[in-house]
Amino acid sequence: MVSNIFATHAPLYWAAGLPAIPLIYENKRPAIPRWQTYSDAFPTKDEQQGWLNAFASGNIGLPMGPAAGLVAIDIDSEDPVVLQVLDRILPPSPWHRVGRKGRVQIYRWSGERTARIKAEDGSMICEILSKGTQFVLPPSIHPDTKQPYTANGDLWEIAKNAPALPHDFERVLKGALREAGIPVSTGGGGKTASYVPAGARDATMVWMAGLLARAVLRGERPLLQVLGEMQAWVENFVEKVVGDPLSVDKAQRKVVEFLVRDVTSEARKALPLGWDEGLSAEEIERLGLTFTEDDKTWSVQMILDMLAAEFERHPEPRSEGRMSAINVALDRIVRSNPVMGPLDEGMVLKFITSQQAGSISLTDLKKQLLTLRRGDILGETHAELAEACLSFLRVYGDVRYDASAFWQWRGAAWVKCQEPELLKIIAENYGSYPAGRRQSDHSGILKVMKAIAASPLRNSYVKGVNFANGYLTEKIELVAHAEDFGMTYTLPYRYMPEKAGHMPMFDQFLNDCWATDPDYGDKLLALQEAIGVSLMARAPDYEMAFLLFGQAGSGKSVLQSIMKGLVPFGSSASIAPTDWGDRFLPAEMFGKIINFAGELSETRPIPGDIFKKVVSGESMTVQYKNGQPFNFDPEAAHWFNSNFLPKTRDSSEGFNRRWLILEFNNRVDPSKRIIDLDQQILEHEREAIVAWAIQGYKRVLDQGKFTMPTSCLALVESMAADNNTVRHFLTSPGTPLKWGVEHSIAMPDLHTHYWQFMLSTGASNRANLTKFAKLMKELSGSLPFQIDIRGNGELSYLGVGV
Repeated sequence: MVSNIFATHAPLYWAAGLPAIPLIYENKRPAIPRWQTYSDAFPTKDEQQGWLNAFASGNIGLPMGPAAGLVAIDIDSEDPVVLQVLDRILPPSPWHRVGRKGRVQIYRWSGERTARIKAEDGSMICEILSKGTQFVLPPSIHPDTKQPYTANGDLWEIAKNAPALPHDFERVLKGALREAGIPVSTGGGGKTASYVPAGARDATMVWMAGLLARAVLRGERPLLQVLGEMQAWVENFVEKVVGDPLSVDKAQRKVVEFLVRDVTSEARKALPLGWDEGLSAEEIERLGLTFTEDDKTWSVQMILDMLAAEFERHPEPRSEGRMSAINVALDRIVRSNPVMGPLDEGMVLKFITSQQAGSISLTDLKKQLLTLRRGDILGETHAELAEACLSFLRVYGDVRYDASAFWQWRGAAWVKCQEPELLKIIAENYGSYPAGRRQSDHSGILKVMKAIAASPLRNSYVKGVNFANGYLTEKIELVAHAEDFGMTYTLPYRYMPEKAGHMPMFDQFLNDCWATDPDYGDKLLALQEAIGVSLMARAPDYEMAFLLFGQAGSGKSVLQSIMKGLVPFGSSASIAPTDWGDRFLPAEMFGKIINFAGELSETRPIPGDIFKKVVSGESMTVQYKNGQPFNFDPEAAHWFNSNFLPKTRDSSEGFNRRWLILEFNNRVDPSKRIIDLDQQILEHEREAIVAWAIQGYKRVLDQGKFTMPTSCLALVESMAADNNTVRHFLTSPGTPLKWGVEHSIAMPDLHTHYWQFMLSTGASNRANLTKFAKLMKELSGSLPFQIDIRGNGELSYLGVGV
């Protein structure tokens, strides 16, 4: 096994001008505070010598950025298509490190920013490691495998040969991935500006501060390092914020606030040894920390020395002074941080009993320790521990249980809490109490929490859309985010009505798609209305689904990609209509405003009854896997993208009238295609498109219906005829039928003509006499004929004949 890794290899990197830093022994984490500064600055000679003395056997890391002059590409995917794209886009690197999964490649730094490129499902594809990041260098020991990292050569020798990345590499890579059929997330991290509300950012900051303060109290790292991590979080917050900027000082003071609260409040957690490592007295005073020795962890020897001194001052075993000293010792054991081991604890307790001449037994002391550890919580019932856990969670935001899930308010929207994480919190914080020791207790506590926190997310039934700068109501009033609107998403951009229509790239794209179509103007209006109504979660009110229909390469996929950029992951779902009858999958539509329902099958029919219910927003009973059933009224608009018209066995007009179809007829010349056109449009015009779409929503409100292009009406009629052979017969030009009030025909005679027509076309799915009569009855409301039942019961049709 390699020894003295840092002491042996760090000087080689320094000699090559690379600012190597020490990492914790067999760990990926830096061993020094404020390590981020070495992205910009080279360590001094004194710093280098101090590190060599203190961390000789530690791992070794290299901060990326200006000081090293390097940027790294950390490839996490094992997808062969992804790897093929990366190999094509990335220049050959002279150095790469191989880990347990993926690889790291080195390039010359040219001002790139740190970014994470993820697939649409949230899985990592690769990371651009730049300023504010570091990675582990060989031959450091991997924390899991305990084997050395390996590379194809020594970086200190070949770093100078690293090539530059392609210009605008992040955008180029995303475009190439999409071209290869790899859906890439458009949420934060791309060049498209993402906005978050100040409230959401601050809620995340509070959560981060609490986690970091607990890391200090657990002795995982000193306060100085934690403050450096909080500074890096603030400085690397890539989204733009709607509201007041967040200062590093404010974020760091929130960490201090949590730390002080946990130490001095009822929790009375003692500071671990080394919590103030690297902090001067002046810095401690500047941070407002006024801890005393009583707030710090005492070693076993300190406790024994205190007892010995107090017992000598108070020789009488039952004296008040001795009892006070014993209580202090027990309190120091309980507050010990990290938790005192059983051997050390036993040493203190045995010392006390040996000095007390039989007046206090070991059992008495252990009972008193148990009482102290419980604090104000007896912890004898699941109900008490459930209340305590909810109180702990609500420090970071209100908690409710609705739709078979826990949700926490994060400043602008409700965020789902995962039950495994909640069970972990219960186990860590309340597992020592009588009613929380067993795994079954943890589940029981969680069950009680569900009952206590049960409350609907939405208590205000003003529909609207949750933008980064506020909640836009259905009356087009922008108001502050509020819990009672029940929003489970925040769109990562602002509502800016003054930008409406300022979208030359999007206009040009639509012009290229539709300019030669005779109903171009109506298509624009219909698209504007469809997007606006979808954003406002009002599509079910108008009982309408939307289909982008046409041949490949005609622009419909680009439009769908733009739509997904407007309504990214978290505010949209992807459930196909053939799965709408499933018990579990439709639950994913809860709280979503758009369902991207995917491609339509050429042969598989859509269940008409389920389709009509879901598109109309009728209440559904669904459940998450391993969860309880719940009811909700779907609000999502359903968008389809297909080369085929919808197939169904439902021949009713109720199915046909629920479609708004936008046809794409014109193929774009491959030589004129722009690979990442969707991303360019989103980058520059996302807010303008949305403001334009909201105008379309207002128009639907005013006129009470959608604009229906003539091409849409024709396609709906074609779809209806394809799904109903009788309708196809009645509307086809090649039949002997005549229409008008002067015509009539008996049902058997009309069926005979229908049968002959179907035979002549080679169709096999012919309707018998009974089904023919049923289908004619369904069509009587949409075609110009009437059903006539004569006195003898004979059925005939008025308004049509031969």
